[in-house]
Amino acid sequence: MDVDRLQRELHEQAIAGGGDAIIVSEMQPVWTAGRHTKPEHIPDTSIRVIHVDRAGSATWHGPGQLVCYPVVKLKEPVDLYAWIRAVEAGVIATIREEWQLPVHRVEGRAGVWLTEEGRADRKICAIGLKVARGATLHGIALNVDIDPASAFSGIIPCGLSDADVTSLSWEGVHTDVRSAAHLLLPHLFAHIRPLLAKPDQELEDWIVR
Repeated sequence: MDVDRLQRELHEQAIAGGGDAIIVSEMQPVWTAGRHTKPEHIPDTSIRVIHVDRAGSATWHGPGQLVCYPVVKLKEPVDLYAWIRAVEAGVIATIREEWQLPVHRVEGRAGVWLTEEGRADRKICAIGLKVARGATLHGIALNVDIDPASAFSGIIPCGLSDADVTSLSWEGVHTDVRSAAHLLLPHLFAHIRPLLAKPDQELEDWIVR
């Protein structure tokens, strides 16, 4: 995966004090399995799954989905819980303020969710994060306009058999990945900035690919 190789290179740079970065991508279809994936989470054994070192279970990346990996050096002492909450908060603020959807956290479940009585909880944004040697890896995958006929096929997304996935377009918000990225990045940066080892940076200083 080119994105994975790029984030590893940027991670080493961040550790060495070479500056923070953010990777923004819309991928070709790919299935990945995090550290908590179980065999039953991937019932279709014919699909090619790439095993990665993030938290979480199996997921899909592909067209219509905004993938965003902040690769940053965190201030000491590193607070992993605060990092996760800051990334979640940036996504939640974007979706609430820019698209007026009532998203929130669900206790005990990673990601950003829409819930309502009488309907299965549905995840609109997956979050899988890692911190190694004081710098971050992986990030978020926001479903913008994914194809319901093919997205997440062959897996149980995040290993949650009692929950669904959704997309901005499925919730009545019609935009594209590039436009969604322009709205997301300022919110995300504002929420994670206090945790950075170099908090005086500006968003424009980051590497965006």
